[in-house]
Amino acid sequence: MPKKKGKKGKKGKKGKGGEPIITTNRILAERARCMCPRFGDAYYRTEKADNIKSDVANYRIQKVAQKNIDTLDLSGCSFAFLPDELRQLPAVVNNLVDLNLARNQLFNTDAVFMVLKSLKNLKRLSLANNFLNGKLSEDAGYLSNLEELDLDGNQLTALNNSCGNWSGMRVFTANSNMLTAVPVAAEHWTSLEMLSLRDNKIAELPPGSDKWLGMKRLMIGGNKFTALPPAVPLMLELRELDVRKNEIPEIPAALTACVKMETLNFGENKLTSLPEDLIGQFTELRELYLYRNKLESLPGDIGTLGSLEKLSISKNNLKALPENVGELASLQELYVNNNAKFNSLPASVGRLSMLREMSLRGCPKLKSIPNAVSSCELLKELDLRSGAKKDTCKVPQDIVEALEKQRCSVRGAVVKKAKGGKKGKKK
Repeated sequence: MPKKKGKKGKKGKKGKGGEPIITTNRILAERARCMCPRFGDAYYRTEKADNIKSDVANYRIQKVAQKNIDTLDLSGCSFAFLPDELRQLPAVVNNLVDLNLARNQLFNTDAVFMVLKSLKNLKRLSLANNFLNGKLSEDAGYLSNLEELDLDGNQLTALNNSCGNWSGMRVFTANSNMLTAVPVAAEHWTSLEMLSLRDNKIAELPPGSDKWLGMKRLMIGGNKFTALPPAVPLMLELRELDVRKNEIPEIPAALTACVKMETLNFGENKLTSLPEDLIGQFTELRELYLYRNKLESLPGDIGTLGSLEKLSISKNNLKALPENVGELASLQELYVNNNAKFNSLPASVGRLSMLREMSLRGCPKLKSIPNAVSSCELLKELDLRSGAKKDTCKVPQDIVEALEKQRCSVRGAVVKKAKGGKKGKKK
């Protein structure tokens, strides 16, 4: 017998189990609501948005030309090519000092600097987060008055020797590119105060880098350095040094000449020890990062760092902290996380009157902490989670209550109650 047809004379569809698939107007409407918009509509909206951005960019350029403004922000305008007005309008060419072209779609450096080389008075230029690739155009050297250049977040593989014309360069950043070297011509950057080349593939600084005597901030982390560049200890004005995530096995004693150092980051390297009378020389040091190394102990002179506010020694092979760590009068944050052998916290930590956060997470060998911790009146975060199936650090109940009374969050402590009571776990 033939199957019955629906009201409209059509047979119902069946699913895998043979049951008919029920489709109602409500289901169809919901399906339409959840589906992505048509590609044509999306393209139309994108094109319309780009036209609006282009109109805004043209307005800003004309405003610079009419009012003799020296600053122009064209960031996020979706430019694949720069407008010719930048080199055709005399007022723009003669007056522009600061130009922001970040977050566009620029990719050809020759095309970019063919337009920009007319801006002879340009001092600050940002080309961050575009698609610039390959070697930087030789025409970049025409911008001889440049003082600040931001090339972060592109795909540049090399700079060029014409960059030697940037004799007034003070701030140069090219983080997250594919650079393998800094050209020798960079020795002419004798006014350089900040150099940031994080996350590239650079193994050494150019020979002429010993002329960068005014350097204050040097960030070369995330590269391929196997030793600290010999020019660094000559930078006596250095305030911040970031060499994290390299393959440096030691901190040279000569670095102590940089007595103005405020931030020192040797995290994620191959340090196995810190010589005595080395770290203590940085009397103005505020932040010290030594995480992810192979340190088994800290030098005894670490207590002389009276200005130190943040200390990170996580992921090493430390068993204990030196007794004089309590002399760090300005210390606010202490991170000792993931030291699998760490088992002893000195009672002197109770003298850290400025301490706000102390993290000992991932230290399963630590069975207790000194009662003196409750003397840290500003402490707001104490993390004792062992990272194992069960937390192991026992803390007397009265100490936990004293810390909580000052609004300190205690995590991972096994509360040690008075005699006759049961132990509890502090989450």
